[in-house]
Amino acid sequence: MKRYSRIFPFIGMAVLVLPVLPVLAANPELPKTEILGKEYYYHEIKKGESIYGIAKQHDWDLDELVRLNPSTASDMKKGTRLYYPTGRVTVVSEVTDETVEQPDSVYEPIEHKVKKGETVYGISKQYNIPLETIYSLYPDSKYGLKTGEILTFPQTASTVDSRYLYYVIKPGDTLQSVAQRYKTTVEDILRANPGVTDTSFRIGDTVRVAVNSNSTRLHTELVEEERLASIDSYKVKKNDTWNSIAKKTGVDVGTLKEANEETPKLEKNDIINIPVIETVQVEKEVAGEEPREMTSDVIQEIYDSIHQVNSDVRQLDEVRIALLLDEPSSKKDIDFSRGMLLALDEMKDAPYKIAFKVIDGRSSTSSVTDDLDQFGPDLLVATADKSFPAFLADYGETNKVEIVNAFDVRNDLYEDNAAMVQLLPPSALFNEQIADRIFEEYGDRKVLFAGVEDENDAISDLLEKRLGEGNVTHLSVASLGEYQLQDDGSYLIYAYPQKKEEVTELLGVVSHLKEASPLCDVTIVGRPSWVTLTDNFRDHFDDADIVVPARCWLDVESDEGKRFVADFTAAYGGEPVRSFPNFAASGYDIAKYFIPAIADNGGDFNRQTALHTSGLQTDFKLERISNWSGFLNPVGYLIKFRPSGFVDKESVK
Repeated sequence: MKRYSRIFPFIGMAVLVLPVLPVLAANPELPKTEILGKEYYYHEIKKGESIYGIAKQHDWDLDELVRLNPSTASDMKKGTRLYYPTGRVTVVSEVTDETVEQPDSVYEPIEHKVKKGETVYGISKQYNIPLETIYSLYPDSKYGLKTGEILTFPQTASTVDSRYLYYVIKPGDTLQSVAQRYKTTVEDILRANPGVTDTSFRIGDTVRVAVNSNSTRLHTELVEEERLASIDSYKVKKNDTWNSIAKKTGVDVGTLKEANEETPKLEKNDIINIPVIETVQVEKEVAGEEPREMTSDVIQEIYDSIHQVNSDVRQLDEVRIALLLDEPSSKKDIDFSRGMLLALDEMKDAPYKIAFKVIDGRSSTSSVTDDLDQFGPDLLVATADKSFPAFLADYGETNKVEIVNAFDVRNDLYEDNAAMVQLLPPSALFNEQIADRIFEEYGDRKVLFAGVEDENDAISDLLEKRLGEGNVTHLSVASLGEYQLQDDGSYLIYAYPQKKEEVTELLGVVSHLKEASPLCDVTIVGRPSWVTLTDNFRDHFDDADIVVPARCWLDVESDEGKRFVADFTAAYGGEPVRSFPNFAASGYDIAKYFIPAIADNGGDFNRQTALHTSGLQTDFKLERISNWSGFLNPVGYLIKFRPSGFVDKESVK
């Protein structure tokens, strides 16, 4: 008997599947044998038996019985065997979902260095760590975090099973080596880390890794496989050896022995199994990374596909901007729209077209997304100043569209959504930056806190902590009036008052103190809300040395401010609304910054093109807080009103 080698092309099939067969029913006590890793019933033929009768007796499928036993079924010799599977025939080429267990030692702990303005909640979202876990590891974090503090969180096989592994890039690491180490793909790493490119995969950065994700990623390969085509039985003769039987049957000795493990030594009249192996060619779905070398060009191709950009396009021919107005009839949205239109008019001679669409934010979610789908924007600007619509962030992430949050400082969607752009610094970051800057610049002075303390004033709390106990004096405004300033002294007065009449009283008291001690150096730090009082107090601010924290600032008395107001008035027949922020200037700045930036970077903000620039009211210094976050504009200011009448706008970033 010869070993068969047959080639069966199965082009167009994902996997080769044998028929599903009925389980043995008539005789469960029928003997069994294992052949090449699969279990079979066998029936020793008796005199007078037919293949049809045996199939009916055991409730076996006749076609499968004949297919598996072609030689035996053809002559039905007494004492020879017929074989039949004990249960279902399985897929010959299975797509395995095998995961490789990684020892916990491979999962290094997360080490996070706290940045200015970070909160426990933000870190919890950033790494998908429950708040309770952080509080249990760092109980004092309930009362705030210290900038520069190192937080360490363990990672084990069980904890990364339901989320990402957070991995710090080491010297010598490449995207491909990290993908291979953790059984994932370069594509999955790039998808999980929208801020990563082939050139920005830097030592010391943290990336998210979906461990074992290649078990769900399949590609098709045309492969040859060997399978058990049929089984014959052979009655051992005198002087037979494994080698002699192999020569007679054409089946190699190793396969014969593997198919007859229950017969370690050949004896005359033994009946042994003779497996006939066939080779089939199948299209097989294989788990794992595509079989390509991860060159820079290949990685760029994958990156472009994920981000839906064309790496060859260095400047777009057209930039499409959508504006979603929170309340279209409000002064805020009207002025914001007019500011954007004024900027668009100034860019009419740009070397690219600008398409602009205004959408009513009061419409239903489906209506808004339908409008966006039809328009196909490169950028969406939204004017909601509270409760920023989360569905917009989802839309941006899904469609690779940058979503600019123009006003809402309480929004935290940018922390884990790569499409979001947080234009104004959130409160925690803004307060800490301002407190640090005041301490750095004025910490060596005598510090007086004046007025009724405000428990919601985070800047004063942070400043006191930096100054330390014993270095701060709290006074009422009346008590401040009785305070004796030294002529050679330097003082910083931190003012709690916010109401117009209370601010008037405090400024009057400080004016009298300075008249009494004209040689002393006195600076007043006002509350951020003081920027709304500049119309009423500009002369008073100029007379004193006033410092006001602000997220943005438009000086309408500056040459730039006067030009903007004049252009706006000429276009719309009236001055822009006096507001903070200045709504018209916000719209103007956003259009003047983002439209050229998108044109220059081809719609891909990872290309560091024009990400740093100064605006009329706002400076833009976009940065990601992690490789999977959106963009944050962290810039805040100290607005310094000088006695000379000049106003300095100093960045605290």
